Amino acid sequence: MSNHQFGSAPQFNIALASGAPGGPLKALIIDEGELSRSVITTMLRDMGVQQVHAVRRPEQARRQIKEAGHAYDIIITEFHFRRQSNHDMSGQDLLDELRQARGLPMQTIFIMVTDEARYQHVADAVEGALDDYLLKPFTARQFEERLQIILDRKHALREVFAAIEANDYAGAAELCEAMFHSSQSYKVYAARIGSELYLRLGQLDAARRMFEALLEYKAVPWARLGLAKIDLGNADTATACRSLETLLADNPSYVDAYDVYGRALLESMDFAGAVEMFSKAVQITPGNVARLQKLGSLQLFLGFSENALKHLTAALNIGSQSRSLDYQGLVALGLASLDEEEREGCERASRFLQEALQRFPDSFRVHHLSLCADAVLALSERRADLAQALMRQLAEQLDHPEFSYEMACNLIMLMVRSAGRQAMPEARAWTERATQRFAVSRPRTRMLEMAAAAVPPIEAIVRNAAAGINEAAREAMSHLVSKQHEQTLQALLALAQRSLNARIINLAHATLSHHGQHLSEHAVQQLRGVIDDLHSRYTDGGRRFVERERQV
Repeated sequence: MSNHQFGSAPQFNIALASGAPGGPLKALIIDEGELSRSVITTMLRDMGVQQVHAVRRPEQARRQIKEAGHAYDIIITEFHFRRQSNHDMSGQDLLDELRQARGLPMQTIFIMVTDEARYQHVADAVEGALDDYLLKPFTARQFEERLQIILDRKHALREVFAAIEANDYAGAAELCEAMFHSSQSYKVYAARIGSELYLRLGQLDAARRMFEALLEYKAVPWARLGLAKIDLGNADTATACRSLETLLADNPSYVDAYDVYGRALLESMDFAGAVEMFSKAVQITPGNVARLQKLGSLQLFLGFSENALKHLTAALNIGSQSRSLDYQGLVALGLASLDEEEREGCERASRFLQEALQRFPDSFRVHHLSLCADAVLALSERRADLAQALMRQLAEQLDHPEFSYEMACNLIMLMVRSAGRQAMPEARAWTERATQRFAVSRPRTRMLEMAAAAVPPIEAIVRNAAAGINEAAREAMSHLVSKQHEQTLQALLALAQRSLNARIINLAHATLSHHGQHLSEHAVQQLRGVIDDLHSRYTDGGRRFVERERQV
């Protein structure tokens, strides 16, 4: 920030304006310029902010935020930083990372500083979680006035933030909706928070209601994106894709829209198109850890191991201390490194996950991923017996409630890479079991096939097992034609117990709800007890492939 115009800032009681009298506010400044850091620090202290910390780059800010005892009230960052590598973080990358890891409380003020040349990128960021931006040069008076507007807005929504702190998200969303209808000053801001809360709660109709009402008042890109998310959540991928294509034509730098469009294309099984969208998101935010891992993981499935290795390595280099780093991405890094005969990557993945397991010894997921990475390393060291023993440990967990879709893909990818090194008599049984459980939709089944594609016999096992589970479901449902309701439910239940397939369990659950009145009360109670138990243990993993599980 080299072009500030400096002047004395008038006294300004920020604590009172923020609704936190007596509680000293804490601010973080991120700027490479020593003079800029010093000047903004002085401005903030003159305005009443008692604790001001300053760092040079976003990577340092990430550590500072992670180690802070309490969240910062104000974060002010430069948008652009001098290039040190191909994947340096920008202010935008830091903002996105904090949002994706839910590490940015809604109360925190986040302001980005930029110049005319980068204005459009920052203006697009305002559509996400950015509170405001400052265009250089600016005066102390302009800085104070902008901050005062933001603080007044935060103060106006203090009841909303209190409800969020109390985990009353439904109450907070209702407060936002009421404010949207009654307030002129903070209408758009209330709608943004309220609609996001409704989306998190899965109340898609309520979220749609707010987005549509807002668009009648003001055409904002994030509301259009919200409607596309709802269409995607309702499995209307065609409508979502059309909306996103139009949105991006109007707002080509809107990075969140590329994320959602990529998800929609995955659901449509347009994998090349999804790679294109995720690549554009990475081009806009090359230092974003989650986007790098998402792109690299999909490239691995498609057989582009060289590109996958590049992106997954960059993610680990940037994000080894980031809450956005997903441990599954480390297994993908190991597999890509194995394909490219880069043992160092296999060793890094295994070592990092072993360290994670020491921190989270009771985590089923971390334990599984660590076993996967160790198996990859054993294959890279040509220790086939050890690799097969580790795969056997993984396969023994196939019926565990916490065994997930990603874990099934990992096991199949390991078997594919082990093929030809040593005979694996259990490979057929493991592949069939994984597929029977996780072939829950066409996109997921296709991803399982892609995981096996390098070895056609294993791919054929996946395809046949998926066809078998579909045929068994059709046969079970065929009894409804002759109104054999109990026989239908018994057949579905047997299939659900045999396969542990979430789609079949959900089908049994829905069929009992719709046709249970045709059965005796005793039969309904017996069926419901077993189906509800399966439902509670095996259907909570309904995340799509690209919506990765959060790091422990």
